[in-house]
Amino acid sequence: MNEFLSALVGAVAGGLFALVGSYLASRWQATHQRANLLHEARISLHVDLIADCQRRDVWLDALCDSYRELKQLGKAYQPALPLEARIELLGLPRTKDAWAVLRDAQAELRLLMDREEYPTHDEDLMLPGSPEVVAVRRAVADLRDAVHQDMR
Repeated sequence: MNEFLSALVGAVAGGLFALVGSYLASRWQATHQRANLLHEARISLHVDLIADCQRRDVWLDALCDSYRELKQLGKAYQPALPLEARIELLGLPRTKDAWAVLRDAQAELRLLMDREEYPTHDEDLMLPGSPEVVAVRRAVADLRDAVHQDMR
């Protein structure tokens, strides 16, 4: 009888350890999988932000150099993708801060362009050294740097 109880206790303990081990393994796997999904979503966001920086550079170059090109791109810069919500959900603090500075600088440039009804013809292009253009270029560069730092 003693052997039977010993075997029964051993079987119950073994089953219990198996259940606990299985539970812990599934929890670890779920946590690891969530972390991987979050990492992949952040990589996708960072790629889209770098692409947006490149598009802004092209738009600023057109604003300062080529009225014909600017007409094709549009007077008001619009991001290709809706980035605001993704940045709020997935962005790290450095990227969020850089995005906010860029958004504000772009708004200041837009106000200037709307106030001056600008540009209107080839001779009326924005000066590359104007404070608003410089602020947007600096903010684009800072966002690019923040994304690269957050990717590390």
